[in-house]
Amino acid sequence: MKISYQHMKRKPCLFKSFFGVSVTEFDELYAKVVPVWSAKEHERLSRRQRQRAIGGGRDYDLSLRERLLMTLMWLKLYLNTDVLGFLFEVDGSTVSRNVRNLLPTMRALGEATLGWATPPERGQTQNMAHARAAHPDLFAIVDATEQPVRRASDSATQREAYSGKKKRHTRKTQIVTNEHGVIRDVSVSSPGSQHDLEHFRQAGTGRHIPPDTGVLGDAGYQGLDQELPDHSVATAHKARRNHPLTQAEKDINREFSSTRIVVENTLCELKHFKVLTHCFRHALDHYDDAFRAVVAIVNPRIKARVAQAMGT
Repeated sequence: MKISYQHMKRKPCLFKSFFGVSVTEFDELYAKVVPVWSAKEHERLSRRQRQRAIGGGRDYDLSLRERLLMTLMWLKLYLNTDVLGFLFEVDGSTVSRNVRNLLPTMRALGEATLGWATPPERGQTQNMAHARAAHPDLFAIVDATEQPVRRASDSATQREAYSGKKKRHTRKTQIVTNEHGVIRDVSVSSPGSQHDLEHFRQAGTGRHIPPDTGVLGDAGYQGLDQELPDHSVATAHKARRNHPLTQAEKDINREFSSTRIVVENTLCELKHFKVLTHCFRHALDHYDDAFRAVVAIVNPRIKARVAQAMGT
């Protein structure tokens, strides 16, 4: 049976298992996708080198709603295009083309959820609870994640992509969350050989973190205080050869981890989408699009959960 929105919405549990979102979340996402995709499609069809007038050419085999469903299934399950084509009764090349066309729209929506809240001015908030609800960014918690990628054909690119930590070829992306796990910043990805601190430096992440926000990083970010002289910075203690951690340092690390766990939980939510877990099979040009497309799904969910917990 061909997968369709009308059929799947009658099975809410299966809907979320297949697409990674509830029916309500999908409807809200679709409402956001329509104007952004329409604007991008008009821009594409209006390009100077195009010979046909707008409206010319073959129509899409699937409606925008079904193409969004297919893209979400690709992100959630990371099936190959032939399998997706069989499920939606289209050719595998059609799947590839449709998903590739929708990813920039999803990326734009994901990037729209990022950014830091503006600190309140004197008199803008009623009390501390109201200030925390409206401007929750007391901390910026930084962490990097690596995902396996296919080994390149040339040796220079292989060496650049090889991660000594993961012992395989990877792609590294950094996220920054506040203390509630809301994603405030996502870096451009880099080859897996790049050190976490160098990745932070090259991404220019420090320029976007408000000066009154404390910054927390794991042991891979030791030296971060040199990059952020105007911020309060804390990193985990790291054991070195012939210099094991003292009991006091272990206790500090344990307490530190209980604060940093929110960024790990956010990364876990992102990785429920298998496109960010399995070996990335597609061209790396599309990797950042896929990562931010998942952010477009996960970040609004986290924000809604935080708002509900705070009663706002």
